[in-house]
Amino acid sequence: MSGKSKDTHSSGKLIAGILFLMLFTLFFGVFIGFLFAPQTGRKFRETIKYWLNEVVERGKFGLEEVKVMGSELIDKSKEKVERFSSRILSDSQEE
Repeated sequence: MSGKSKDTHSSGKLIAGILFLMLFTLFFGVFIGFLFAPQTGRKFRETIKYWLNEVVERGKFGLEEVKVMGSELIDKSKEKVERFSSRILSDSQEE
């Protein structure tokens, strides 16, 4: 059972790493594209400001999702611990 958990955890890390690398590459490519695009400095700065605001907003949304997922995970863990402890208590009382 613990082997399956380790495999799932390591594949989750792999997927998260791949997604992070893809997003980093995407944003880096967009930045390089803007850098070499034939436009004025002011327009380029406005574009960068827009993109940075978008990244910040997406980051805030992602952070909220992580908070919700974390609280759900904590709640599920508490329920499992309560069930397990009640099972142990009932087994010890029967003996």
